[in-house]
Amino acid sequence: MKTFEEKFTAWVDGRLEGDELAAFGAELAHVRDADLDKLAAHQLGDLLREHGRAPELANADFFNHQLMQRIEAETPKPKAARERKGFSWSLMHLAWAGAGSLAVAFALFWLVIPTGSVPPPQSEFAAQIRARSDDPDITATAFRSKENNVTVLWLDGLHYMPESYPLK
Repeated sequence: MKTFEEKFTAWVDGRLEGDELAAFGAELAHVRDADLDKLAAHQLGDLLREHGRAPELANADFFNHQLMQRIEAETPKPKAARERKGFSWSLMHLAWAGAGSLAVAFALFWLVIPTGSVPPPQSEFAAQIRARSDDPDITATAFRSKENNVTVLWLDGLHYMPESYPLK
């Protein structure tokens, strides 16, 4: 059985006859402007017959070449065929990388360098005294006099030191 479009085309072309034409005429009663569509189709056919031939191209190969290049450029390529571009960072990526590097540097700075109280300024003649002994009977006590600018280290529990020992 023919579809409506096939019957309509046959009706426009004048190929329907007899009972088929009468049955299709009953169907067309429900279609608005069917006669105007038939008239427009006949006018278009007349125009195409009169002016339907395309002009001859002077350089058909050049036209075909340009057309093929345009089709190739507009056709998406599969992912495997695409070339991988070289690695390059945009300005925004560089800015974020720099900010991240600075954050890591400051974090390491604060973690590695101990923060504590600043030692008081000392005079140019300051000295640090460290006394250590494995003998538990030996004790060391330091006395400092600011007025006389003297520090004395008092050692208790040491054995006798011979006189021949050079003192410096």
